[in-house]
Amino acid sequence: MPPSDASISMNDALCAAAVELADLARLSGRVEMIVSDLVARADDPSPALLAECQVADLLSQRLVGVAAFLSELAEAAPANAKVKVADAVRNITLAEQARRLSGRRLIATPYIEDGELALFED
Repeated sequence: MPPSDASISMNDALCAAAVELADLARLSGRVEMIVSDLVARADDPSPALLAECQVADLLSQRLVGVAAFLSELAEAAPANAKVKVADAVRNITLAEQARRLSGRRLIATPYIEDGELALFED
């Protein structure tokens, strides 16, 4: 994390949030495919279950929308606007997410292939 008095540009902070949300939308899309596959395997899914499954699609669409919104805000942010992100990331429990949102570059991590077990470490 940057020191508590470190500032980054508002543009960088908003871009980091937009990228994070776009990645969450991508992951949500994967969950949507899993849910669809599970429902397709069900013997006789109820109409109520099928309707509830649309929530996964709505989640993906909303995440994409907010990511696009933040991207536009980042473009419109004044060039000299700075923000201290330490307070904003303090309560984020995933260290890599906090690092991404604080403007620090990620340390390269190995790509996890579909079907591999990913253990979470911090």
